[in-house]
Amino acid sequence: MNIWIAALASVLVQPLVFLVRLAPDYFASSGPLHGIGFMLVAVAVVAAAAVFLLGIPTFLVLQRFDRVNWASLSISGFFLGGLSVAFSWPSHLEGFSAGQNWHGTYVNTYIDGIPTRYAWLTYAEGVLFFSLHGLVGALVFHAVFRKQERHEIK
Repeated sequence: MNIWIAALASVLVQPLVFLVRLAPDYFASSGPLHGIGFMLVAVAVVAAAAVFLLGIPTFLVLQRFDRVNWASLSISGFFLGGLSVAFSWPSHLEGFSAGQNWHGTYVNTYIDGIPTRYAWLTYAEGVLFFSLHGLVGALVFHAVFRKQERHEIK
């Protein structure tokens, strides 16, 4: 039972992590950010898939080898969180040009199908953000699991 409560807690914390991540954009924006509700639901759905398909099996493997601690779960969560987007690196897209706002400055991300350094920086930032989601989820999982475990011992 402990594992399911801890897994649920690690999923439910993800929309909060997403809101904290969006806070600088929200306060810097002159207009409202539309679609936040949908994004919060999407974050929870993706987090649930990651936790149940990757996180719990990883936890069970660590438990089998008696390696469950905050460090091993943190490292696992960080890497598993980033894994979901790590394979979506910028690729050559023939004839495609695009740009976007990079922390307040408009930059080209693709020029004639070739990714610029800003495409790679955007990619790296995305992997880092997903990794941080995994890290926070793993730490929450560990904290809730240990708390539940202590209550069962008493």
